[in-house]
Amino acid sequence: MRFRRRGSGPEGQPSSIASATSPRFLCAVHASGLAFDEAQRSAIARLAEPPTHGFYLWGPVGRGKSVLLDLYYGAVPTSRKRRFHFHDFFRDLQAEIAAARKPVEASIGGILGSARVVLFDEFHVHDVADAVYLTTTLEVLAARGILLLATSNDEPRGLMPNPLFHERFLPAIALIESRLDVVSIGSGRDYRRDVAGGSGFGGGSWEVDAGAPGGQPAGGVDLTINGLVVRAAAADGTAATFTFAELCDRPLGTGEYLRLADRFARIRVLAVPDLSSVGCDPLTRLCRLVDVLYDRDRRLDVRAAGAPRRMLDAREPPLDAARTLSRLAMLEPRREGAGCSREGAFTGGGEAPSAG
Repeated sequence: MRFRRRGSGPEGQPSSIASATSPRFLCAVHASGLAFDEAQRSAIARLAEPPTHGFYLWGPVGRGKSVLLDLYYGAVPTSRKRRFHFHDFFRDLQAEIAAARKPVEASIGGILGSARVVLFDEFHVHDVADAVYLTTTLEVLAARGILLLATSNDEPRGLMPNPLFHERFLPAIALIESRLDVVSIGSGRDYRRDVAGGSGFGGGSWEVDAGAPGGQPAGGVDLTINGLVVRAAAADGTAATFTFAELCDRPLGTGEYLRLADRFARIRVLAVPDLSSVGCDPLTRLCRLVDVLYDRDRRLDVRAAGAPRRMLDAREPPLDAARTLSRLAMLEPRREGAGCSREGAFTGGGEAPSAG
């Protein structure tokens, strides 16, 4: 599909919507009272320049990407706008395709409805199932003339980093780079560490206990999640407890974690081994679980044999380690039998994890 670059377009086209948004966005930035650093001010200046089709705002964790696009999205002068978390959109799309048995394009259109502006938050592609539909989704957005906004930790070329699938994903990367204004927010301070608990997890803790037992606790209850039986050590109406082995050693995906987050306000994970000894696949599942619970504002309590940063010492650390460590730093650090600082609990040493 070829895209025609639009200049000033008729009302409702991306360029006209963006032109109307720009002054409102700058007013919202000023009214927010937030203090922005130099890299963030540079990104704000770029966002104030009306794009042709949309923005792809990327940069390290904790740099304010979501804050800036929240302000931009709120300034868009239309009610015909939709905001999706990336994982949620593709979960809903796969369910729509399976239930309605319609063509992919029609299913995408059904989810988008009459939207003229779409925001994808946390745009990252490591799941092959999501990657399969992303190119078609981008084509549908373009054909409908929708203004697309996206935040990501990765530059477009860094999406789908798995070398087994990256080449197949190049058409989607080309669409992003040709269709959207790619804006880097730059490296710098991770502001999420300044206000632990202010966003993300709805509370939680990471308890380091070197003697934490492994294995599946006696008893428990079987939960059916997306047709799979997942064994919980305990569960009630609002909270559930699982072992690391049950949630991360088994081949569960983002869809299963989303269902758990929809069902329970608190998740407790026990018997987490020293992460330096864990393989890449279980570590990747842990990263996805953390993403889902963080984005859903769910409480996460973990009892582990070591600090989160130990995942960096694994033979093959997960691709999303930096983002995961930044998010886990929001949890209250604890150590069995002794007090400990946030830095000591999360690094095993004297420095807080660096996401940049």
